[in-house]
Amino acid sequence: MRKTATTTPTARSDQYRLNATGRRVTLLEHLGGGDVRIAMDSGRITREDIVSARDITPA
Repeated sequence: MRKTATTTPTARSDQYRLNATGRRVTLLEHLGGGDVRIAMDSGRITREDIVSARDITPA
């Protein structure tokens, strides 16, 4: 009997980079109209921002 390999789906990462700066950000949620909410660390402070989904790429 021949065994076949099963593949497991990979989890989608929430880590992205800003196109303009290359800074690593975390995708929090997709908003309407092509915008996304992101979070980024600045030292000890976490900031949230809303940017266009076109402004980020997977890390």
